[in-house]
Amino acid sequence: MLNIFISLILFFSASFAFQLHGSTKGFPKKAPEINNLVTEENKPFNFESLKGKVILITYGYTQCPHVCPTITAFLKQITSILNEKGYKGKYTVLFISVDPEFDTPERLKHYKISKHFDDFIFLTGKKEDLKKVWKEYNVYVKDKGIVEGVRIVDHSAKVTIVDKEGFIREEFLSMYLPVDDIVKDVEYLIKH
Repeated sequence: MLNIFISLILFFSASFAFQLHGSTKGFPKKAPEINNLVTEENKPFNFESLKGKVILITYGYTQCPHVCPTITAFLKQITSILNEKGYKGKYTVLFISVDPEFDTPERLKHYKISKHFDDFIFLTGKKEDLKKVWKEYNVYVKDKGIVEGVRIVDHSAKVTIVDKEGFIREEFLSMYLPVDDIVKDVEYLIKH
């Protein structure tokens, strides 16, 4: 009788386990290292320094007319809610440039300050180093140059979430991010 009771408890516990809201296909997997990039402060970036934090990674460029401003606006909402809940310092947002030709550290710093992206780290670097990161994180990038007076770089619209141990746990594959779901997922990953 006791064995049946324990089995039922285990069954129901597993049934109500937390489910992440993003795409989890192929995850968890060890997040590839991000090497040879610099921050908006023009300092070498060390991916290992973020161990112990949940990391939200997005990919974009400062001259982006639509997709990047939409994603970063959602991410700003997410960081605001997480900070209100007392999680400041337990997560970070990485913005990896897809436009190394124009996204210099100085431009990224100006963008960060002017948009008040306090909880973000902006990364850029040499094109060959960025290409390696894009490939390892499965990010599509195609520089189309100037189109009708606007700089256009087609790229994947997504956010990759890495847990405290450095494993990719999920991705959100859209520019329209479900703010409440991502907050719940980050909160869960911070606590567990």
